[in-house]
Amino acid sequence: MNNKNRFLSPEDAEIIKNQAFSDTLPGTLLKDFQELLDFIGSDGIEVTKTTQHIGMKYLFELNERMTRPVETELKRPQQKAFPVIHGLYLLLRVSGLGRLVEQKSKTLIVLDQDILTSWRSLNAAERYFSLLFFWVSRGEEELLGERSVIYGSSFLNALYIYRAASQGGHFSLVTESRYYGAYNIALLALFGFIEAVPKKSNKSVDTENMQVGFSAFGKVMLTYLGDAVSRFMNETGDYLSDELYDFCAKDLKPLVPDWQNRLLIKEREVLTEGYSVIAVKVRDALRKLAVPHDTFLDNLASSILDAFNFDDDHLYEFVYKNELGINEAVMHPFGDDGDFWADDMTLGEMPIHEGMTFVFHYDFGDDWRFQCQVESIVKEEGKYTEPKVIEKKGRAPKQYYY
Repeated sequence: MNNKNRFLSPEDAEIIKNQAFSDTLPGTLLKDFQELLDFIGSDGIEVTKTTQHIGMKYLFELNERMTRPVETELKRPQQKAFPVIHGLYLLLRVSGLGRLVEQKSKTLIVLDQDILTSWRSLNAAERYFSLLFFWVSRGEEELLGERSVIYGSSFLNALYIYRAASQGGHFSLVTESRYYGAYNIALLALFGFIEAVPKKSNKSVDTENMQVGFSAFGKVMLTYLGDAVSRFMNETGDYLSDELYDFCAKDLKPLVPDWQNRLLIKEREVLTEGYSVIAVKVRDALRKLAVPHDTFLDNLASSILDAFNFDDDHLYEFVYKNELGINEAVMHPFGDDGDFWADDMTLGEMPIHEGMTFVFHYDFGDDWRFQCQVESIVKEEGKYTEPKVIEKKGRAPKQYYY
C-alpha cells in the first residue's frame, strides 16, 4: 500500500515537529483523562442502567476535578450535561481501558488491568496519539447514545465542524454544539485543536454566541487526518479501523521522536471448549440452555426455537453489544445485512461474559424478541456436546394465533 506523504508541507511538518506533549500540552487531554482513571480507581464506579453512563451521584465531584469544570443549573444532570466528561468517557470506552461488568444488581465500569499496565508504560506523546487514533478509528457516537445529523462518528462530526469553520475562520460554539455535540467541541479542545470549550451547560444553551478559533497545530492535524482518512478508505475499501494508526504513523512518527509505542489492543477471547448456561425468556416463559461454546449460532437459533415449540421457518438475528458498547448483529444465513452470519460464527466467538445480555430477534413480521442472558460460563471441556434445555419455567406462548 502506498503511504507516501502527500499532505504535509514542510511548514506543516515543522509545526508538528515543534509541538510539545505533556499532561497539559497541546491540550489538557492527558491531565483530565488521568483524573478520570484515578476517579474510577481499582474498584470501579456504577453506571446507569439504560445508557451505561457514569452515575449521576459521581458527576459533580468528577466535574470539579476537570481542568475546566462546567457550570450547570440542572439539579439532576446526566453525563452529557458535562461535555468534557462525556468526551472523555468515549475515549475511555474506545481505548478499552474502561469495560463494563455486572455485579449483582449493578453494572460497573472498571479499568482493564492489562491495558492499564500498558497505559502506565507509555510516555505523554504515546498516550496522546494512542487516544487520538482510537477516537478517529473507533469513536462511534452510538456508544454515547447520540444521534448526530451528519455522521455516526464523533471524529467525523468534529472534522465537519473544522471544515465548516475553515470557510469563515471561526465557528459558533452554540450552533455547532447544538447540532454536532458539545462533547465533540470539548474533544477538539482537549486534544489542543481549538482554544475554547463550552463553559455553561443547561437546557437551553442558546443565550450566547461565543466565537473560538483553531490552533495552528489543530489546523495542521485536522487537515492531515481528514485527508488521511479519505485516502485510507480509498486504498483499503474499508471503513475506519485500527490499521489507520499504522497508515498515519509512517508520516507522523518521524516528526515526534518520543512516539514509539501505542496502547495495547486486546483481542477478543475466543472460547472453544466448555459451555455457557443461557437463560432465554419470551413473555412469561423461561428456558435455560446449556450451550457448548463451539455451537454455531445457527444451531443455537434452532435450539431456542425448539425449546419454545416454535417453527423454524423465518429469518432472525442475534443482537448484542460488543466490548466497546457498540451493537453488532449476527444474521440468519440467508439475511442480506449484518456484521456476521450465524452459520459462520460460534457462541464462543461472541464477546460472552457472565451477565451478558443479547436478543434473539425472530420473524421480523411478528417480531418475536427472546431476551437472553449468560448466567454462567464453564471454560473447561464440559459434559454437553450440543445445546440442551436444563430448566423450564412457564408455558411457551403460541407462535401463531390462527
